Amino acid sequence: YPSSFTGHQTRRVELSGEAYFEVAKDIAHPFMVKTIKQEVEVLGTHFNISSYEDEPVVKTTLLEGSVKVTGANGIDKVLKPGQQSILTTNDIKVENINTEQRAVAWKNDQFVFESDDIRYVMRMIARWYDVEVEYVGAIPENKFGGAISRFENVSEVLKSLESTGRVQFKIEGRR
Repeated sequence: YPSSFTGHQTRRVELSGEAYFEVAKDIAHPFMVKTIKQEVEVLGTHFNISSYEDEPVVKTTLLEGSVKVTGANGIDKVLKPGQQSILTTNDIKVENINTEQRAVAWKNDQFVFESDDIRYVMRMIARWYDVEVEYVGAIPENKFGGAISRFENVSEVLKSLESTGRVQFKIEGRR
């Protein structure tokens, strides 16, 4: 993104990863967020986008205002506050969710999981703690739920997961 949007008709940024935006309303200068798979048009709002290359979907969550999400295939949806779009290769699905608890927990320094598989949980942990995850043996199909501070030591987070009796971890350096 530019250091200043002065002189630009459109306020445009590109995103790879996850970001939370609070955008000032300016009808004359729309705000656009481009990811590898979608574009989001904004007129003044609070929203979150999760667009990681290693995730199968892109999630855009609206907390306040209005956004239009357009997929690379031209399909678009307008979100209302409390809704999340889930962009796949072929479609955009819209769901009502608890935005504060689920979508922006990361910016409030929390991991929050709700019926998530271990692969997803470990991708979140790997990103935050900059660790490598290696799976040995069968990967459990169980779903995990709960919340824990992101400021806990990685070993404490893994202990919490182990307490479910569904997974075990061995830590070797950053792996």
